[in-house]
Amino acid sequence: MIKKGGKAGAQGLRIRGAFFCLLLGISVMFVLHIGLGKASLTPEQVMQALFHRRSNEDLRYIVWNLRLPRALIAIAAGLMLGTAGAILQVVMRNPLVEPGLVGASSGAVLSAVLWLIFAADPLVKSVPLTVVALFGGLAAVLLVVTLNAGHAGNRTRLALIGLIVTAILQSATSLFLLQGQQGLSTIFLWTFGSLNGRSWSSWTLLWPWTILGLLLSLMYAKKAELLQLGDATATGLGLNVNRSRVMLLIIASGLTAATVSVVGAIGFIGLIGPHIASLLVGRKPLVLFPASALLSALLLLASDWIGQSITLRLPFPGMENHQTSLPVGAVTTLLGAPFFLFLLRKSLLKSKA
Repeated sequence: MIKKGGKAGAQGLRIRGAFFCLLLGISVMFVLHIGLGKASLTPEQVMQALFHRRSNEDLRYIVWNLRLPRALIAIAAGLMLGTAGAILQVVMRNPLVEPGLVGASSGAVLSAVLWLIFAADPLVKSVPLTVVALFGGLAAVLLVVTLNAGHAGNRTRLALIGLIVTAILQSATSLFLLQGQQGLSTIFLWTFGSLNGRSWSSWTLLWPWTILGLLLSLMYAKKAELLQLGDATATGLGLNVNRSRVMLLIIASGLTAATVSVVGAIGFIGLIGPHIASLLVGRKPLVLFPASALLSALLLLASDWIGQSITLRLPFPGMENHQTSLPVGAVTTLLGAPFFLFLLRKSLLKSKA
């Protein structure tokens, strides 16, 4: 009993230490993120602009109107994508899945692009973009799950089906973009995932979904833990398996769709964050969900910080001289694609053993 209690105490200490380090990392990266730009600011200048009203007006404008909302949106988007990825990995019992690999992101993007193209129609315009993206993301996830029905234990099959569905949805998105080229440059960056130009209006739209999604994920964490035991065991413990699984999928899809509707399709954050978080705090959903959220927020802040240090010219007519920072989606893809291939290879070797 003493050994068991000591082991539990050590595990609890490790979990608390992990959360402390994640919060500290987000705080440090938050200050660094705000300080980066055409006018670089020191951490002292950032803190002065944030907390002292008598600081330089130009400095306060740069921090409060341009950089602070972008940093807050990056944190919120990271929290949502990390939570969505953790939910999907737990529900599907597959560490290879993430919102972008099971169709949630591409489905939300396709439906949102259709909304943008046909927004001139009063009937279409009356439906909020977030709601449209939500249904698109949920429909794509349910399609992947349906195609994999009867093979729930085959992790590689699910990942491959998700990749195929994602590729088809992305091709359809490209087709519609080619047909309706109005605002193509803006839509291109949005579909790739970008925090460029995000303001307080974007933050106002995003934060209620963030709070709602995170609260719902914690409310269903216990049911997600029972689902980890398998359908038969969970049913024996009194859980309505199908209802719980669908609800968790709705929560994950809602988090993803709300993020896509504001910052676009940012890939792989929902894969890397939950996987590393599980190594730090274990796979118990009650601690895995918030740990994945915090780690993903840190990763997205860092990725955007990297992206802002790289500039590129937009290859669109009339915008040849326009420069913008590298979209954060490009950075996360460069980081996440090798990580996914590593996990896929590891899963294939394990299945052969």
